[in-house]
Order: sequence, then structure tokens, then C-alpha cells
Amino acid sequence: MTLTYALTVDTVAGYLRDRRVIGSAPVVAEPLLGGVSNEVLAVTGDAVDLVVKQALPRLRVEQEWHADPRRILTEAASLLIAAEIRPDDVPTVFDVDGSALTLTLGRADRSLRNWKDDLLAGTIDRRTGERLAAALAAWHTATARRPQLRDEFGTAGFVELRIDPFHRVVARRHPALAARIDELADRLLTERLCLVHGDFSPKNVLAAGTKVCVLDWEVAHYGDPVFDLAFLQAHLVLKAIHRPADRGAYRSLAIGFLDEYGALVDPALRRPDDYLAAQTACLLLARVDGKSPAAYLTPPERDRARDLAVHALAGRPSVAELWDGVDA
Repeated sequence: MTLTYALTVDTVAGYLRDRRVIGSAPVVAEPLLGGVSNEVLAVTGDAVDLVVKQALPRLRVEQEWHADPRRILTEAASLLIAAEIRPDDVPTVFDVDGSALTLTLGRADRSLRNWKDDLLAGTIDRRTGERLAAALAAWHTATARRPQLRDEFGTAGFVELRIDPFHRVVARRHPALAARIDELADRLLTERLCLVHGDFSPKNVLAAGTKVCVLDWEVAHYGDPVFDLAFLQAHLVLKAIHRPADRGAYRSLAIGFLDEYGALVDPALRRPDDYLAAQTACLLLARVDGKSPAAYLTPPERDRARDLAVHALAGRPSVAELWDGVDA
């Protein structure tokens, strides 16, 4: 799908006035950097502090990667549901434009920092992990056994943005593991249990201690909650490989997150430990050999992550044993 109207810093103020989101008072627009899948613009002025997002039909990555920009509507719908459950942990939705495929949000508290930046700098606060675990457990639990959400949030976008560029790509690049990876990918598509964020990564979290704001819900779908857990575990493992001096702190954060989540989530949604480890290994492999490799890893670190993932997929380790492999 091709966008018929592309927002820029020069056009966004007029667009918001046409939508009656803001008045005639002067505002300043500037791009917000860092994302690969959206054009994101900040608009500020007197009593105005907004973020306007428009999904890109081609993602900003080295390899060719196209995705339906209507995923912005999925993000809007999932944010509204998330806000009903944990309003303090997501941005406020101000406007959704199904024609221009844009989403206007309230800007998060400026005291919050990008969690990925903090983690890569060695600022590792277990309280943030526990708060995120409580939020995720609440979202998963409150949306379980809701057939109308299962119908509303399909898996097409998840396939386009995760299964195909992650699992299917690495299965082709690792033929000896292809059957195992395909089995795990297929299970993600058949176990449809609750609303899943789909991109539960440190880069999509703004945080300061126990205060968090979870962003970028465009991959949300009704699916297997293990994906959100595995996605975060994989990111923390990669950071532990990248910063070996902080491995113990990353591991403590990761296990503390799982403990808190497990204590709060609906017991029917708890996933087997070895299954979580296997899905984490798939995602580790995807972040070195998939369409969106982790840019901060050095070549030796990529090799280490690959070896760890391949070893885990060839066996049946627990999450603790997967982390033991990081420490080895």
C-alpha cells in the first residue's frame, strides 16, 4: 500500500489544525529519530506537546523490508485497550486518522529516558523491570479469553513484521535448524491466548525507576504471550554479551522480570520454561542473522550470540541454563 499523504515537519502543523487537534497558535515541529518503521514528528507549543506518527511502507533497514502502513491503526486500537488497563504506562491517544494513516499521541513525561540507552550505558534498575513485568502481566491477563479481540487483532502484521523477517529468514540461513525454528514459529501463530505487544523491547520503553511508558504497539496481535517475554529476554542477553562487566546485573534484571510477571499473570497464560528459552534463542538468532540485526554488536559479539542461540536450539535448555551460556 502506498501512502497518499506524507507528513513532514513543514506540513504537520497544518495537518493537525485541519484535524482540529490543535488551534491556531504557533507550534514547532521537529523529527524524533531512532525508529526504523515510522515517520515520527514532535509538535510543541503553548499547551501543546504531541507526537505524530505515520507508518512507513518500507522500513529503514539495510535489507528490503516492506510492511502494510495500516499497522498504525493496529497500534492505535491496542493503545486504547492498554490504556483501559494501565493508563499510566502508555501514551495518551489524541487522534487517529484512518485516511492519512497517522496517529497523534501525547508526548511522554520528559523526565523519562529511553530504556535501551540506559541499559547500554550500564544503568540497570531492577525496579524498572518489575514495573514492566506488572504492566505486561496486567495486559496479558485482562485481554485473555476475549473472542472479540481475537477477531479484531489478527496475525497478518505479526507475520509480516516478525515471523517472516525473523524466523523464516534465519530458518533459511540455518538449514540444520530450520525444522525446529519453523515449529516454534508455527506455534506462535496457533497459540492465540491474549493481546501481545509484539515489540516489547527496551528501545520501546521510556523509563525512570518505577515510572515507565511503553511505546510502539504496531505489531500487536492476539497470540502467544511467550513472544513478549522472549523478545525482552533476547534483548537483555544481547546486552549482556555486549557489556560483559554487567552480565550479572542484566541476568538479575531478566530473571527478576520473569519472576514478577509469573507471580502476577493469569496462571493459564504461564508458558513452559524450556519453551520460553527456545523462543528466546530464535530471537537471538534473528538479531544477528535476520533482517534487523542489532547494530551495537561487534562481529565477535554476533558470533557469540549466534553460537549461544544455535546451541540452545539444538537442545532443550531452561532460561537459567541459557543465561549460564552467556556467563560461560
